[in-house]
Amino acid sequence: MRHQIFIIAFLQGALVESLKEVPGYLGANVTLWSGADPSWKLSKIEWSVFSNNTWIATYRKGRTNIERISRYKGRLSLNISSGDLTIHNLTREDAMEYTVDLINTMKNGTVNKIKLKVMQRLKKPSVKKLVTASVEGGCFVVFDCSSQDQDVDLSWEVGPLTKTAYNMSNPDGKPGVLLAFLSTTQKPVHFTCTSSRTTERASNAVTAECDGKVKENMIA
Repeated sequence: MRHQIFIIAFLQGALVESLKEVPGYLGANVTLWSGADPSWKLSKIEWSVFSNNTWIATYRKGRTNIERISRYKGRLSLNISSGDLTIHNLTREDAMEYTVDLINTMKNGTVNKIKLKVMQRLKKPSVKKLVTASVEGGCFVVFDCSSQDQDVDLSWEVGPLTKTAYNMSNPDGKPGVLLAFLSTTQKPVHFTCTSSRTTERASNAVTAECDGKVKENMIA
């Protein structure tokens, strides 16, 4: 019975939270949230990596140490009020699991784990004209949009709206081809291709008009 009581007391004193995933971008900064209760006054903060819990940033007895590991030197900031850790100038090697051990002045503790995913920011998609054809009253034009990035969705926006604009698929079966009809009486039309992945977006646009043949301009 004594063993059971000890285990229950230990679990109440140091709760282990589930793993959370945080995205970051190469060369940018990212903040890993400690998950500390806002009402806590922290007396100890220990951020660690690897299975052997190598400390990379600590706050103990009123002293902060963020220069523990050479690969992180000059790239860490530790908020001793919240326990949050900021990593500056992210590299691909920073993508790993981080553990933070927190203890407050009342001797309550918690352990949180964060998995950092480091990604390259989306590049602007490439837009090129594939086909043009002059017909009575206007021109047909086909644009192709492609991206060097993986796992992205491509979409088109046309403005002002034209009555004839169709999304199609390129030869590899992925969306990105747009067929449009431009009237000779129509003002220049903006064609914008957007590459998106989760909450990130990157766009590229061209304008085109028809006066018997297609005139095309890139939009900066």
